[in-house]
Amino acid sequence: MRFKHGFFAAVLLLAGLVSAPVFAQEEWYYNKPVKTITFENLKNIKSKDLDGIVSSYINKNFTDELISELYDKMFALDYFSDVEVQAQPGKDKGKSVNIVIKVVELPIITRIVFQGNSEIHTSELKDVILSKERDVYKQANLWADERAVRNHYIDSGYNEVKVRCYIERQGEDIIEHISISEGNKTIVKKINFNGNVVVTAKTLKSKISLKEAGLFSEGAFQEASLTADSKAIVDYYKDRGYVDAKVLNVKQEPVLNEKKQRKEIYITFEIQEGSQYTFGGITFEGNKVFSTDTLEKLVALKTGDIYKESRFVRTRWAVQNLYYENGYTSNQFVPEVNKDTENKVISYVLRIYENPRSHVEHVIINGNTKTKDYVIRREIPVEPGDIFSNTKIMTAFRSLNNLQYFSSVQPDVQQGSESDLVDIIFNVEEQGTTQLDFGFTFSGMSDPDAFPVALYAKIQNSNVFGEGKTLSLGTTLSTTEQSVNMGYGQNWLFGKPISVGFNIGYSHSTNYALRNYFDFYSGEINDDNYYMEYEQHEFNLGTSLGYRWVKDFGTLTLKGGITGSLIDNIYDDDRFVPYDSSISQYCNNWEPKNSVWSSFSFDARDSSYDPSTGWFGSQRVAWYGLLPEGIFGFAPEWGEKEFYLRTDTKLERYFTLLNLPVSETWNFKLVFMGYTGLSMQFPFFDTSIKRSNQLYIDGMFNGRGWEIYNTDEGRGCTVWSNYAEIRMPLVPGVLAIDGFFDAIAIKDSVSDFFSGLTDDDWYYSFGPSIRFTIPQLPIRLLFANTFRVQNGNVVWCDQDGDPNSNKWYSNFHFKFSFTNINY
Repeated sequence: MRFKHGFFAAVLLLAGLVSAPVFAQEEWYYNKPVKTITFENLKNIKSKDLDGIVSSYINKNFTDELISELYDKMFALDYFSDVEVQAQPGKDKGKSVNIVIKVVELPIITRIVFQGNSEIHTSELKDVILSKERDVYKQANLWADERAVRNHYIDSGYNEVKVRCYIERQGEDIIEHISISEGNKTIVKKINFNGNVVVTAKTLKSKISLKEAGLFSEGAFQEASLTADSKAIVDYYKDRGYVDAKVLNVKQEPVLNEKKQRKEIYITFEIQEGSQYTFGGITFEGNKVFSTDTLEKLVALKTGDIYKESRFVRTRWAVQNLYYENGYTSNQFVPEVNKDTENKVISYVLRIYENPRSHVEHVIINGNTKTKDYVIRREIPVEPGDIFSNTKIMTAFRSLNNLQYFSSVQPDVQQGSESDLVDIIFNVEEQGTTQLDFGFTFSGMSDPDAFPVALYAKIQNSNVFGEGKTLSLGTTLSTTEQSVNMGYGQNWLFGKPISVGFNIGYSHSTNYALRNYFDFYSGEINDDNYYMEYEQHEFNLGTSLGYRWVKDFGTLTLKGGITGSLIDNIYDDDRFVPYDSSISQYCNNWEPKNSVWSSFSFDARDSSYDPSTGWFGSQRVAWYGLLPEGIFGFAPEWGEKEFYLRTDTKLERYFTLLNLPVSETWNFKLVFMGYTGLSMQFPFFDTSIKRSNQLYIDGMFNGRGWEIYNTDEGRGCTVWSNYAEIRMPLVPGVLAIDGFFDAIAIKDSVSDFFSGLTDDDWYYSFGPSIRFTIPQLPIRLLFANTFRVQNGNVVWCDQDGDPNSNKWYSNFHFKFSFTNINY
């Protein structure tokens, strides 16, 4: 039996404890802190799936209200037929309470069997139903499955389908049977219109969902679509001033096609168009909170224009939303139409019945089985007692989405206990937060004896224990490189939006670099053809601190940090002199390399991971060189010899080009993305920036497709990267197909960039890509075509920058990449 109230919960609890000797003292457990909450009798449900629900009660004092909430949450899961809560003394001799929850699980569905489906495959039907094998059996889901299968058949044109769902019990297990009698399929053979004069039949056909059977359409007939299509026809007319337009009748003439074993239906829409009207204006009455001038600015129609129904609806919505945004959720808006049939003018009076502002009664969170309540609540800028604000709800929606803890976030507003009170409900669905990156790269090519493959792996959990903390571990393994690094971070500290992060790592690599070689015959130094081998060891440590201001219009973030490294390059300095002086700087001695940085960003994207609209901008400044050589008297030659300032400016913009519904579950959507970024390095104190520390075209995120980062042309002190993308979600939240175009320029110095940027400094690439939009699988597969412009002509190049004779369509090459997100 389910108990909802604290009084009954306490009665049940006391009844369960009365026989235990340890509870001889009356009500010993009240107001004692809860130390642990454990479960007994779990069989199919995992205990870790329940931790996120009960963890928020740990360290709270034992009360009737706490037990009542526990009962409510356990039964709300629909996992259990019975729940019993018991209190036991902690190991500290009764100073704390251990709660034990004994449960009786509902039976699970072991199999789902479809019978009678010959036209629609079983796998397709399994995707439609709510129940899944190994799910807890729920009677409500059985009815929902029956409706879902029936609707799917009707949507496919099987209007005579009959579906029956029933269960078979085998001990404690359930087998769900779905019996189907498909009947004949009904297709639309022909669609006709009568009474249309000002609008052509071709135009009207394009506005309705029913389509004639043909080469590009199955023509499935759906009875319910007739009503929706009639409305679509009327709406189209009303949006062109024909306010009296009606669909008087829809004739259906079915014909049985015995040869094809289907019904073919002829449909005729009988239309009355009426006269065209102009807009005569709108008058507001009853408005006291907002002035008439303020409301008139929201009117989307001009007096004297052809009347458009959709613009009047938009006007009414804008007025309602203005009140709604300011907490007036219980107002009434009653439009009164005045139609001058003689002059064909239509005008409105919008009567507004104002009520007091609404306040938030409860903020309710449902569906978080792992993430703790407080992790979600701190992202919601609304608390009980606040004035209702739809903008703040959307801010919370954006913040919760950007956490990437949930596959779905659905805010809802419901009436509270009084007319001026509302409950705000956030329904969330947890998703995996463990991200695993793995793969391989080719290496060791300069040493024929080395195994030419490097394996790398990184595992990161961005919601450790459901507390919103991030922990990562990465490694690279090959014959020439080994590394390991760890990181930790969290976005809230001391209950404030303060982010903090730490990382530590070690790497060892065997490298080959150009060396200076004295040619005794010519008497010159050759630095182009001779290589040396050296080993590099590096320890690195970094920390960062930041603060966020979450506003309705976007999120502002200020961050700063410091990084430090100790590097040792091991080689025989009596024999070799490397061409790159940054190698000799760390020769056979642990030398430092440090930097301090600060950044500011503004994020107005609707989602940080896969945006559809909004923009992002950031500015980062970093200073390299904190411990100059000779800073310590006991080690006069120890320290940094390179000092420079680096700036990174980034700006990106997103907007949706198309979002057309194709089916109930898929929209044809196109999103435009544009990016520009300028990075510059400024050397100081008469030092130069070593080649290995200069900016470069990485070919993976900027200048995609190029592999010139190890050449002199691919490195410099100024890089201007630009790219544009057209993105099409193929499977929303899983997979997208993109088209990209990159243009990147690189120069040796900042002064050269602003005074002498030419065509020879630009590198271009374009092509399609397959992008996984799952946060745990940030992989991108690129097919890049690389080219340059020389003397006004397009020159196709291979990925190494060398011109070739390929045609543009045979110049594509594969590039493995990752999804790069700016924060």
